[in-house]
Amino acid sequence: MIEKKLEKHLLILILSIFVSLSTFASGQKDELDYIKKAEDELYTNPRLSSMYSLKIINSNKDDHPEKKAKALYLYAQVERFLGDYDGSIKALYESLDIISKQDSKQLASIYNLMSILYCNLSDYTKAIDFNDKAMILFKVENDSTGLAQCYNNKGIIHTYLNEFDVAEQFLNKALVINRSQKDLKGIAANLNNLCLYPGDIDKKLSFIHESIVINKNLRATWALGENYNNMGKQYLYAGQYSKAIEALSKANEIATEIGAKGLICDNCEYFSLVYSAMGNYQQAYQKLTELNTINKEIQSENKLRSIEQEILQAKYQQQQQIIEKKQHNYKIELLKRNIIIIIFAFVSLILVCIWLYHKDKRKKNMALMMARYDLEQSKHELTEQKVRIQEMELKNIQTALESSRQEAINFAVFLQSRNELLDKISEMIKQGYKLNEAEMTLHLKKINAFIKQYQLGDKTTNALLLSIEDKNQKFIQQLVEHHPDLTQGEKHLATLLRVNLSTKEIAMLTGTIPKTINMNRYRLRKSLNLTADEDLIEYLQNI
Repeated sequence: MIEKKLEKHLLILILSIFVSLSTFASGQKDELDYIKKAEDELYTNPRLSSMYSLKIINSNKDDHPEKKAKALYLYAQVERFLGDYDGSIKALYESLDIISKQDSKQLASIYNLMSILYCNLSDYTKAIDFNDKAMILFKVENDSTGLAQCYNNKGIIHTYLNEFDVAEQFLNKALVINRSQKDLKGIAANLNNLCLYPGDIDKKLSFIHESIVINKNLRATWALGENYNNMGKQYLYAGQYSKAIEALSKANEIATEIGAKGLICDNCEYFSLVYSAMGNYQQAYQKLTELNTINKEIQSENKLRSIEQEILQAKYQQQQQIIEKKQHNYKIELLKRNIIIIIFAFVSLILVCIWLYHKDKRKKNMALMMARYDLEQSKHELTEQKVRIQEMELKNIQTALESSRQEAINFAVFLQSRNELLDKISEMIKQGYKLNEAEMTLHLKKINAFIKQYQLGDKTTNALLLSIEDKNQKFIQQLVEHHPDLTQGEKHLATLLRVNLSTKEIAMLTGTIPKTINMNRYRLRKSLNLTADEDLIEYLQNI
């Protein structure tokens, strides 16, 4: 059930989108069809062309301004054909307001049409000004067809100014371009305009007949009316009044049929000239009266000025709105700029403060690092000093120990020599056992002399002991500091033990027996408060 509902909603959605797209496409197609129909009916049925143009102009759609501008341009052409020059100019000014300034060709076409309108209204200064503007744009776009239109209109303006030679130059330029482009409509218009002033009647009539043939093929009804008007004018110049009236009658019939008041005005003027030349002044006066009536309808100067004032007022208001909008936008931009400047200044101030803070912090950190470095250097130097001092002390201790060791070695050598002496004396005594009494006396004297020679050894021993005590004076002081209750004998024994003398060597040096030395060693350990595991000599050497 739910799936069916979803399918139904989806189908409705798809149909809605399809209808919307179809409507949009249809609307787009309708607009294009109306423009095409308005262009096709412009010269054949101006009123029908006006109706198609108004359908687009009155449309509420603003999404395609270029189409509306095109429709206004076509409507202005229709109004010119029908003789409403004021409405035509107003439509052109409206088209200028909405057309894109990038659309140079359409802009040039509008200027070109305005030039011929102001020419019809006898404002030749504006006519020439707009014609020059159009010509510049067509030259920039390299548009030969548009340039030919400008030359054609320039020729018409100079015709109205009775400058026929200048007019013919411009019209011939336009004709050459249009013939090269094979633009039949342009060719017909140029040929027709070449017949606006007097000249070679046969040549002029050949131009008119060629233009009529082209316009009949193009079903250009308005242009045909203009052709017959100019044909009547040429017959007037040639003095062929009956043919002139016949041609003007055809022109009047066509102009009346399509309601072209401009053509009717020209037709009345030419009729009055023909009747006046024929001497029929009553008919001439009647045509002039008719001409005057129609001219009042289509050439209301006050109305044109009012339209121009309305256009100028609208442009002024539009310009005023643009200026006010620009001022408003300028104030907004100024406010934005000031806010940006304030924010930038504030951010810059914060960045400067941060930079100064980091700079000061970096400076302090650098000073702290330098202080730490100096402190480390001082500590390093102090450590080096301590190491040097310790090395010197160690060296002194090693020197002292080395000296003590050397003295001990000397003492050991002394002991060895003394033992050798005693062994020698012992042997000499043994030898005395073998001698008689007389020889014994001599032998004893010899022994006595030998002993006296070594009496000096006792003095050496005493000097050696004194030297050991003297060199170990500092050790004795430190020993006393640690153990103030030691006896003199214990200090003396500690000194001898420190230089690593054996018990036997100490006994021989002090003249006691080893047993006594061992007893003294025991008492010294007790006085130093040493345990059984502690080595006595190692302890003494570490003091």
